[in-house]
Amino acid sequence: MLKMPVATLAILLALTMPSFAEEAGQAYMKSMEKMNADMKKGMDPDATKAWAKMMVAHHQGAIEMSQTVLKETKDPMIREMAEKAVKDQTQEQTTLKEWIGKHGG
Repeated sequence: MLKMPVATLAILLALTMPSFAEEAGQAYMKSMEKMNADMKKGMDPDATKAWAKMMVAHHQGAIEMSQTVLKETKDPMIREMAEKAVKDQTQEQTTLKEWIGKHGG
C-alpha cells in the first residue's frame, strides 16, 4: 500500500479541485455572457423601449454577479453593497417590466 503524508494528500486534493476563484470566475463569465445575449435581444427600433428592455437584462446580470460574490465574501462592505444591489436592481427590474408592459414592449 502506498503511504502518503496527510499534508501531501491534502495538497494533491486541493490542486485537483477548482478553487472558488475559478468557480466565481466561471459564474461571472456565465452571467456576463447571458446578460450580453439578453441585452441584444432587447434591441428595439424605439430607443426608449430598447433602453428599458436592455436595462432589465443588465440588472439581471448585476443581480447574478452580486449573488456570486455573496456566496463567498466575508468583506462587510462588499456584502452590504451586493445585498443592496440585489434589492435595488430587482426593484428597478419590476418597474421597467411594468413600463414595458404598458408601452407595448
